[in-house]
Amino acid sequence: LGECRSKRKAAEAIGASVDTLNKYIGNLEAEFGLQLVISSEHGCTLTPKGIKFTENASRMEELLQQMYAENGRNTQNFFPVKVGMDVGISSNLMFYDIDAFFSRFPDIQIQSIIFQDSLQLQYNNLDIGISYCEPKEKDVTVLAVKNIECKLFASPAYLKKYGYPQNIKDIIKNHRIVCKSDPVYYDKQYREILKNSENVRYISNSSGSVIDAVRNNAGICIMPLRFAEEGLICLDNFDWNSHISIYLFSRKRVKDLPRVRAVINYFKEILQRM
Repeated sequence: LGECRSKRKAAEAIGASVDTLNKYIGNLEAEFGLQLVISSEHGCTLTPKGIKFTENASRMEELLQQMYAENGRNTQNFFPVKVGMDVGISSNLMFYDIDAFFSRFPDIQIQSIIFQDSLQLQYNNLDIGISYCEPKEKDVTVLAVKNIECKLFASPAYLKKYGYPQNIKDIIKNHRIVCKSDPVYYDKQYREILKNSENVRYISNSSGSVIDAVRNNAGICIMPLRFAEEGLICLDNFDWNSHISIYLFSRKRVKDLPRVRAVINYFKEILQRM
């Protein structure tokens, strides 16, 4: 702001919106009890305390860079954005335009951490979470929810050998079932199939392993509709409406930081395109 003298230009320089910049300034002023910026119709300027604040912040940044340089650390990826994901989420995420994202934000590093157990942002010092389960932490806010339509799928070779199921009862009685080990990923309809079937033959906590099992003729599994384009057969001859929900969330204290917001917006776009 001191250089640009315009919130719009300053927001563009850091890759954020003016609203995000205003929230960031407001958080700083509330945290330190100082007025840092004066806005008018002619633009905006730093207050004397704002000028002093930025000078101190610049000296702190230079000192930190020097400390990292003396230890052989690269200061370009100074503050990585840490993203926690449920195991299997990455199998359903398609990283669209990731090259364009990194070209636009050359100083951002994304660290992806995969969790088999409950994903808790504060406990694991994460910035962003992507999960099949709605978060329960008090300091977390949900930023987007994507409901992914799902159907039952099997491989062509499996259906050729064992026949096309005629209804749900036929699946429960006469067909092999493949599933994830944690039923929380599935809706009530599919959990009923798992409960009543005596032929659940392959269970894994890995989405990739479940997908491979279906492709290699292990049995029938609930999967997102996109797998119809990947050589598997959608069992659409009977009524079946199901979905899996994916939640995108972040810690309230960091969600409006420019780097975190940039990564949030990227994953929002991914979810929209799924």
